[in-house]
Amino acid sequence: MKSKLIIGLLFIYNSITAQVAENATAILTDKLEEQFQEFQRLSDQFNDDLAKIKESIILKTAKKHSFSAFGGYTENGFSILGSYNFYNSSKLSRLNNFIELSILASYIKEDQSNYEIPIQNYTLNAGYFTRIPMLSGTLQEVTTTIGLGGLIGYESINSDNQDLPNGALILDESKFIYGGFVGMNVDIFISDHFDLTAKSNLYYHPNSDIGETKIFIGAGLKYSILKN
Repeated sequence: MKSKLIIGLLFIYNSITAQVAENATAILTDKLEEQFQEFQRLSDQFNDDLAKIKESIILKTAKKHSFSAFGGYTENGFSILGSYNFYNSSKLSRLNNFIELSILASYIKEDQSNYEIPIQNYTLNAGYFTRIPMLSGTLQEVTTTIGLGGLIGYESINSDNQDLPNGALILDESKFIYGGFVGMNVDIFISDHFDLTAKSNLYYHPNSDIGETKIFIGAGLKYSILKN
């Protein structure tokens, strides 16, 4: 009789213990789930706040106009380039896209009949550039853009003089030239208004007498007027 009673009490005890353990496990699971949801909410809130901070920084330094001056290398000589950029979009993803107007002056020496013939190219260039996200920083610390456009200009050969001192005649003629270009810019942030900038352009002049393609690689400084 006593053994049956003990067995019954043990059974009741085990049942109560199992129920308590099950309830405790359920409570613990609920609490962990609540804590995870709270953590997820805080994480989402943090990400939202971080995105707003980034957006605020980007909008604060958004450019409206910029002016740049470059000096650099061109084949058999050197070039200087001045440019004006107009940032025409208010959308966050297009803030660094711009229309560019630039003037390029190239000073080249070509060998002919044992003389170095001076050649100057002066071109007016117009193009459109767009930001490349994978090559740019999230906070505009580095901005890479690529673009293309057209050009018109004048090519002066030996100061428009076809005669050389030794009596030889230059067959190439000075003329107006036209064509297009493709280019890449890399801007490195210094301050809200100033950037160090590098540029590489490939120019195509189909009617040039001294070569259809010319490259320019240079570096310079950009000054920007902000939208805000």
